[in-house]
Amino acid sequence: MLISSIGLSFSSAALMKQAPANSMSFDGAGDFVAFTETTFNIEDTGDFLTIAFWAKRTDNNDEAVILGNSATGSFKRLYFDSDGDRLIMEGDANGQDASGVVTADTDWHHYAITLVGVSGGAQAVVVFYEDGNAVSTTITNLGVNNNKDFTVNRIGADVVGGTREFKGLLYQVAIWNAKLEANEVSAIFNSGIPIPLQSNRGNYVSAGNLAHLWRFDEGSGSTASDSVGNLNGTITNATFSTTTPTS
Repeated sequence: MLISSIGLSFSSAALMKQAPANSMSFDGAGDFVAFTETTFNIEDTGDFLTIAFWAKRTDNNDEAVILGNSATGSFKRLYFDSDGDRLIMEGDANGQDASGVVTADTDWHHYAITLVGVSGGAQAVVVFYEDGNAVSTTITNLGVNNNKDFTVNRIGADVVGGTREFKGLLYQVAIWNAKLEANEVSAIFNSGIPIPLQSNRGNYVSAGNLAHLWRFDEGSGSTASDSVGNLNGTITNATFSTTTPTS
């Protein structure tokens, strides 16, 4: 009995250290994952935020929302532009955003956005990453307005359907209440081999600041659990896929 208990404990621990085996598939036809509307502070000193995810887009001809808000289709979102070559984060104040130049193709890529708020009406310090490397980033007043932050409640869509919904696969969508350093972003990209994010590994030392993580590892059903927070998502039309960055 003792040996059996030890074996079970070891197996459970080993399972927790594995990267998820599923992604979430979106076809751009009314599919999204909805969770409780949540605001992430970006406008003040001491506000830190990192968002990271893997994406494999099926085309680059339309805007493609990663995180959005069901109340608006013009801001409060993180999305690829209609040419597929720019990833844009728009805050709660219309016209205040930041963007990074990315590759427009249909391959798997890892993306990360780090943000540090600055008080006194100054814009936030933002860096965009693709596949572990910082890319050319433009900041246009994101974080300037007091009490205008980043408020979202959906993965894969905002209020507008069709040409703004994400089309393709999303994998391991994560949000930290910390700024990941460049070597941490490189570590979680891991040369294209995803690592589990719930425990520190190598240069990645911010597992304790991980606030939300949608692993999509359920494989079936209508729920996408938040593995570390309380933002469990309800799936509408999107489906689980066994296609991942390593498959």
